[in-house]
Amino acid sequence: MPDKITAGYRFKYFRKDLKKWISAPPEIWQWEATYEDGSSLKQFGDDGIFHQFAEIDQSRLAMFKMISREFPQTYTVLFSDLSMKLIHFYRNIVLNSGGSDEKHIRLYCFGYEKKVGASVQKLIMAITPTNNLIVTENPDLITA
Repeated sequence: MPDKITAGYRFKYFRKDLKKWISAPPEIWQWEATYEDGSSLKQFGDDGIFHQFAEIDQSRLAMFKMISREFPQTYTVLFSDLSMKLIHFYRNIVLNSGGSDEKHIRLYCFGYEKKVGASVQKLIMAITPTNNLIVTENPDLITA
């Protein structure tokens, strides 16, 4: 098991199929799931463990936050209904591909989907490189 976090520390997670610890660099924006009983699970735990999205127990989820150790903003989704299913993913975009000014950016996307009658409603929020928040039902509309 990894030691406590130190400056420059790379987080780790255990790959059962390989039977070994794998390093995971921290993200600028990190999730934290809080459960109904007040306990929480951090993507990058205080103990140096990297937790995967699949580890979140959505049946007990009360709140999901995107937090940053570099920026003061916090973005929060409150879960008030068991039919709400948490969504989290990254959207990597290349601007000016192949040009001398090629730029790679990462959007941190999160939100939920919820069945309402016969349809499924989806709400996605994307944190941009400038820390703005884009809210959409269709993340494919986000170009940069």
